[in-house]
Amino acid sequence: MPSVLLVNPNLMRPPVTPVALDHIGQHLRDGGLGVELLDLAFAPSPEAAIDEALRRDWLLVAVTVRNVDDSFAASRDFCLARTRTLIGRLRAGTGAPVVLGGVGFSIFPHAALAFCGAPYAIRGEGEEPLLRLARCLAEGRPPDDVPGLLALRDGHIVRDNPPLRHDLAAMPPWRRDVVDNPRYLAEGGQVGFETKRGCPRACAYCADPVAKGTRLVVRTPVQVADELEALLRQGVDVFHTCDAEFNVPRDHALAVCDELARRRLAARIRWYAYAVPDGFDDELAAAMARAGCAGVDFTADHTDPQMLAALGRSHTEADLCRAAAACRAHAIPFMFDLLLGGPGETRDSLRRCIEALKQMNPSRVGTSLGIRLYPGTPLAQRLGRGDAEEGLLRPAYYIEPSLGPDVHDYVRALIGGDERFLFPSGGEGAANYNYNDNSALCEAIRRGARGAFWDILRRMSPAPAAGERPPQ
Repeated sequence: MPSVLLVNPNLMRPPVTPVALDHIGQHLRDGGLGVELLDLAFAPSPEAAIDEALRRDWLLVAVTVRNVDDSFAASRDFCLARTRTLIGRLRAGTGAPVVLGGVGFSIFPHAALAFCGAPYAIRGEGEEPLLRLARCLAEGRPPDDVPGLLALRDGHIVRDNPPLRHDLAAMPPWRRDVVDNPRYLAEGGQVGFETKRGCPRACAYCADPVAKGTRLVVRTPVQVADELEALLRQGVDVFHTCDAEFNVPRDHALAVCDELARRRLAARIRWYAYAVPDGFDDELAAAMARAGCAGVDFTADHTDPQMLAALGRSHTEADLCRAAAACRAHAIPFMFDLLLGGPGETRDSLRRCIEALKQMNPSRVGTSLGIRLYPGTPLAQRLGRGDAEEGLLRPAYYIEPSLGPDVHDYVRALIGGDERFLFPSGGEGAANYNYNDNSALCEAIRRGARGAFWDILRRMSPAPAAGERPPQ
């Protein structure tokens, strides 16, 4: 039986579940191929692990690129440089074709493929395309018609096929038996799951529509519940959604919650979600609480109407207040993620935003200053860099120039030591908002903390902020 080696090269700590490899590995096995996973996240020596794995012959070697960088303005860690080194070792050690893919790769498919130098890549969803590619290679047929396929020859991309969108509702249940999910719970504090793919929203900065498509494709609530029960049988009971936004569309979120509640999973699992403030009300919060939701991360971005418009957002400050009240009414911890420093930002709009957030009293506020620029997004196009994949592959950020060189100190002074605000400090502990190589966060997980990273940081604080319930 021809065999495929799946490789997770992500060395970020705490480790994040390579959900795509779980799905792809199952799809390949169901298609009659042998599959093994080389998970470098847990390898004491990634180089030695690669050399050991390549002692076998493989039909192809598929490498997922989840993170091109750490999406953190204060560090700007270009993770893809380390991944390229590992890919180079893989290519040197095997005659099998190396194929790239993954959500991070799909934001920069042409530039990332050229940078890493692999012969093939698949952008967009990978389950069926990788199976078709593997069959072509096994049968000696040219893979010209494989959806999403990019081919690199002599430094030039000679094939660039449009990506495939799967009918998720028609796919078989995901067993989640390729990745060591219990270990990801033990060392990463949570395990990811999807209820849908794609995002139809028009946020000016966001790469999700670029990488995942603008058309929503949902899974059935039964599929979602079956998957969580399969993971629960493995001993995994803390989860985080991988959806762009759990409550888009709202009726689907309610249906998923109803199915989880019907199966009485709330007593056995905890899960966290990304959500938009628009339409997040008491009904939805109640449904999520009944279904076992333990926390919500809202993409709030700002409170100023002009800044929200510049960022392509449709919610208002009143929507944020409504979402906060709904979460508090149902004892759901929640975070508002801010994205400050966009075009037109002023020191006055910064002050008003932070003052407003203090009044809303969220459990935590993720405070990012500077906006990562991604090709194909409205913001990059507005700045004249819309199609500049190569120029944006390495971390590039926009901060409104008129804010001045000391704007970080200004924002830090506005926060004034308020522990609810997570803001880059350069140190360790709960004030360090960087989830990449965060040793204090890793230590908390090692000692038994479980949950979304922001919620673990919240519980690491020595005392709750004024008006906040003690951590559970």
